[in-house]
Amino acid sequence: METVICKKCGKKFGYGLVGIVYPGGKDRETADCPYCGETVASIMTSQTFYVEKMEDDNK
Repeated sequence: METVICKKCGKKFGYGLVGIVYPGGKDRETADCPYCGETVASIMTSQTFYVEKMEDDNK
């Protein structure tokens, strides 16, 4: 998992790829900030991004 700080809202979160890699059938997948929705990564792949919050929303 890669940890990043969103350039738009400044909050920290992590993302990574899951799933089987297979030839053909690739779609554009994006990793979006779970707080503000800003796209931080985008690639063509047969896998799927998962995103995980790393800051407490109750602060």
